[in-house]
Amino acid sequence: MSIIRKIINKFHSRIVLKPIIVVKEQSDLLSGKVALVTGGSSGIGFAIAAALVAAGAKVYIIGRNKEKLKIAAEKIGGASFITLDINDVSAMELAIEQFSEKEDIDILVNSAGMHGNDPFGAVTEQTFDAVMSANVKSLYFISQAVANQMIAKGIQGHILNVSSASSVKPSWTPYEISKRAVNGITEGMAHKLIRFGIVVNGIAPGPTATPMMNRSSDISWPGNPSGRMSTTEEIAALALFMVSGRGDGIVGDTFFMTGGSGTIDKEK
Repeated sequence: MSIIRKIINKFHSRIVLKPIIVVKEQSDLLSGKVALVTGGSSGIGFAIAAALVAAGAKVYIIGRNKEKLKIAAEKIGGASFITLDINDVSAMELAIEQFSEKEDIDILVNSAGMHGNDPFGAVTEQTFDAVMSANVKSLYFISQAVANQMIAKGIQGHILNVSSASSVKPSWTPYEISKRAVNGITEGMAHKLIRFGIVVNGIAPGPTATPMMNRSSDISWPGNPSGRMSTTEEIAALALFMVSGRGDGIVGDTFFMTGGSGTIDKEK
């Protein structure tokens, strides 16, 4: 590490940055649209669900914990919830089929996931399989189920996959491997579905102030060129653009929001 970088990091380490307030403006951008958001009870998924509701969409957050979903839906205001383990593929496919009999699905946001950053040499089969199931398998199959319903009904919808900036690192943890897979799935689904008018893209957050990062009031991140983490509201604003008609010229891309980490600053 250069002397200049050490000085910059020392300077940043003394700064405490408060979260930036992103105002969620009420609009009718997604009026009449129905959106499903996995992992919507907390973190990035929660913020995206709130942004979609504010834009006029009818939003259903999906997860396994009914109590957490209920609390999250009440906090968002205007959201509904579906208690569902998307890792159970058969149950999930049946649930999507039954839901589609009542509602058209216009938007799917895949935000559910789990960490698994045990070092190489210490990863267990149980951890590896759990991370792959949560981050890759469930995303793949719920996307397939929703896409099939969109195609059957002629819906030109949107699928947005939440990846991670870790997806471009040398992949040796289950989490990094899974997120690299998500990027590939995003490209593949986009290629197959765009002929039906279904737009598939991804977003890849870097360090973000979420419960997973144990951050709330302090978003400073000295190792980042920006000196801070992103907020979930900033990620949600990007997601809203991507699932609206405004982003339809973007197909099969994964957008990174990292504060410069790993993009403009590759020095270690």
